[in-house]
Amino acid sequence: MNRILKTALATLAATAALALTACEQANTCTYDESAGTLSCSEKAYKTVKIGGKVWTAENIDIYTPDSSICYGNDHANCEAMGRLYTWNAATTGLCPKGWALPTQQDFKEAFGNANASALKEEASFGMKFAGFRYFDGKFADKGASASFWTSDSYDDSRAYLVRATDTSITYEHFNKNIFASVRCVKE
Repeated sequence: MNRILKTALATLAATAALALTACEQANTCTYDESAGTLSCSEKAYKTVKIGGKVWTAENIDIYTPDSSICYGNDHANCEAMGRLYTWNAATTGLCPKGWALPTQQDFKEAFGNANASALKEEASFGMKFAGFRYFDGKFADKGASASFWTSDSYDDSRAYLVRATDTSITYEHFNKNIFASVRCVKE
């Protein structure tokens, strides 16, 4: 009986190690500075250098069960604008190895005095007004605003979002269970 238990535990440990290695490899991307791309298994993201750092110039589009969604539950919106994520999903390994969820300060340095219209240009930040989803399941603001999670927590239930409209860029705290866009910055 002891030998069977030891064999089962060894098999379980080997399986867990293999699964963790596969997850780690799945979140490993290749950055090509000269091409301005970050190539990941799900897609190749454009990148841009602004505010002294390299950013993804597209919203992240990685399916994560129960913590990511397409605006309006329409997959075409994910293809056009990336997925929307909860803060927990955004802060727990969504950005690939060597990249991180930006802080409020990262956004402030990148955006400076720029207006949202300039940031919407593809050659710049490529901002998409992808809207967001409330924690109660209602979608809002597609075409009217962009909302990006920061890595900055406000308290146990709220975190900071960067919200941009055609007329303003604000830094506000929202419930961590709403769904918003995610960008990554090179560490």
